[in-house]
Amino acid sequence: MNMITFQQLMAETGDLLYRVRIYDRNLIHGDEILEMDRTYEMLNNMRWMGNSDLLRNIAAEKLLRMRRRLLTMMEDLLFSA
Repeated sequence: MNMITFQQLMAETGDLLYRVRIYDRNLIHGDEILEMDRTYEMLNNMRWMGNSDLLRNIAAEKLLRMRRRLLTMMEDLLFSA
């Protein structure tokens, strides 16, 4: 995965995380969102990761898993609204 694609994945996951946090007014998924937020911030602060394709790929896999879960949470929150 190249650096531009990885940065785009980071931005999109961050945006989705922000939106799920806003829609979860009743804190149905509060603990899970908090944990994902911590993980996202940790990955976002790892500037040294840009030099390693292996670490960037591992982080990308983690972001893709987070993104799938966030989409599922958003569907749940919108369906119950």
